[in-house]
Amino acid sequence: MRLLLSILIAFSLSTQAVFADDTGSFAIKVFGGTDVEAPSTPTLLSAIPIATDQIDLLWTPVTDNFVVSGYVVFDNGAAIATTTQTSYSDLGLIASSSHTYFIKAFDPSFNYSSSSNILTTTTLDYPPVPTTGSNTHSSTVVRTVLDELQITPGISTSTFYIKTAHPARFELRWGRTTDYELGYIVYDHFVDTYETTLTDLEPSTMYEYEIVGYTPYGNETILKKGQFSTLGFKDIFAPQNVNRFTATADGSNVKLSWQPPQGESYQYVRIVRNHFGFPSYPQDGAVVYQGKGDLFVDKDILNLYSPVYYTAFLVDEAGNVSSGAVAKVFAVGAPGTDDTDSISEGNGTVPHSGPSASTSPSVPAGTRMPDLSEIFLIQADSKQSFADQVLTLDSTTAFVLSIPKEAVSDNLKTIIVRLTDPTNTKQSSSFLLRLNKDKVAYEAVVAALNLEGTSKVIVDVYDYKAAVVGTFGQQIIFKNLSQKNAEIIFKGMSLGDITLLLSLLTLPVLIGILAVFFFYRRKHHGRRY
Repeated sequence: MRLLLSILIAFSLSTQAVFADDTGSFAIKVFGGTDVEAPSTPTLLSAIPIATDQIDLLWTPVTDNFVVSGYVVFDNGAAIATTTQTSYSDLGLIASSSHTYFIKAFDPSFNYSSSSNILTTTTLDYPPVPTTGSNTHSSTVVRTVLDELQITPGISTSTFYIKTAHPARFELRWGRTTDYELGYIVYDHFVDTYETTLTDLEPSTMYEYEIVGYTPYGNETILKKGQFSTLGFKDIFAPQNVNRFTATADGSNVKLSWQPPQGESYQYVRIVRNHFGFPSYPQDGAVVYQGKGDLFVDKDILNLYSPVYYTAFLVDEAGNVSSGAVAKVFAVGAPGTDDTDSISEGNGTVPHSGPSASTSPSVPAGTRMPDLSEIFLIQADSKQSFADQVLTLDSTTAFVLSIPKEAVSDNLKTIIVRLTDPTNTKQSSSFLLRLNKDKVAYEAVVAALNLEGTSKVIVDVYDYKAAVVGTFGQQIIFKNLSQKNAEIIFKGMSLGDITLLLSLLTLPVLIGILAVFFFYRRKHHGRRY
């Protein structure tokens, strides 16, 4: 029996290889039994004490026969953290305490690598309290010293770049008044350079700000107080999203591609990566690309995470940010790569014609979900809703998908719209709906497709657990209405009317040609005589 089974498996594998040669190149993984192979061993590169309560660790990434799930950090023999990163900041430590670190990697089957090398270090000690009459010059380390501050204002954003002489922890507070009522940002790690961008600011508006620095010894220093103003241009409308944003696994790399909207003036496209969910704003994760291209390769990321979530934001010249085009990718053969979990294939279904709506039975009572009549498609002067039986849009013009803010409960986390390609229903683009500047609607601006045909549009509403709680679907017919408008001009006209119209349009051209002809003829005649 074992011999027969071995022959069948060998035949199956040889058949797959032949088909691979005939149909193109693609990766095949065959899993039989349990994964028992552990990842390779990481190397702990550094363990640097930054503060009295912080030590920063850095180690090398590892490989696995399947995929690496993460790393376990050990301190003094005890596991203190699990992370998918190759760095970790150990916080909340005691001053002048000794710590011995090593790292282990693990895969989805919980096979653990052997331990990395060991590094031992000690947190910083508090500085001595100066005695009366002593020289306090040696105690300058007990306060944060600001070396450089750059504030770059935009229309609705402003970027702060802060540099200090020694590592510090920063707080940035801002508001219309010195109460700094609009918000604050706290960065818990100790660094000597820090950059952050404030968003959702008002154009032509002056703001108060305060920057506070904390030394590794816990001493607080107000580094700077002042004012900054946003720029005065009044364009506050979100720009169009990029089209056809895709993320494709290529071994351990991810190939990202997109199409910037035609005719749209913009500063750059920023692509942000996260492994917890789709980044919802331009600072919500690691920035992997920023520029005006249409292709980028995120290298070796699938050795660390699976799935990986990407959002492409387009930033226009006024500093406004698009709602975001999204894509998700799994490592080849990783669990969860079935179509039902793919953002490209979708989680809901749409009938062949007409609107559809479905909600999860787990939706809490009193949760506000949008009606079909509250999901709008806006294009130029036209406003249609999902409740309409037939939706028709101009394929040559951008459009807005909009849902009023009051139609969705605040506890619902994310709204994503998916639009299939009118010429290939197996391909789709996905976009985040974000609250617009007026705070009245969740919107996404979709660039002109320039394709004719029937498309499916699906709106998925997610709750705080990142589970789909509502799916709303409809079909859209995309037509080149600019050509139709030209046809309307001649609609209902007789052949004689059309002939007369064409004659009137061409008469000035004929007159011009005759005038040029007689001018040159007379000029030539004058030369002969």
